[in-house]
Amino acid sequence: MKMMLVMLMMVMMSGALFAGMMPAEKELATFEAMVDKLMAAYNAEDAVAFYADWASMMAAICTPQVFQTMFVDNYKKTFGNYTARTINAEETVVMTDVPNGLLVYTAQFANNEKVKLAINLFKENDIWKFQQVTIQAMP
Repeated sequence: MKMMLVMLMMVMMSGALFAGMMPAEKELATFEAMVDKLMAAYNAEDAVAFYADWASMMAAICTPQVFQTMFVDNYKKTFGNYTARTINAEETVVMTDVPNGLLVYTAQFANNEKVKLAINLFKENDIWKFQQVTIQAMP
């Protein structure tokens, strides 16, 4: 658990150092398709589909129990179903030569129309995978 927290801090700090570095258009289209699948699975409460594009290093926490506790019992009860998103170019950081990235969206959910959806990425075997997803209300 401590290692995951250290990794999270490193990813967050790297994002602060390189804020506003958008991925290439083709790469962004790939990410958008992945996020579409992710959020459709969130709405359907389908843990298997939700975790389909996650990095293998996260396997220990990519369980139906974690999905139920974090995404269904917490985020979904608070925010409701996901409805739409817009990329936040100032906070998104994806660089081809760095194995970690961050996608940040201003998203709309059924119970709140101004939500920050942040998705940490990790490049595994030269393929981008999800590392973490956070959903939080914006002021």
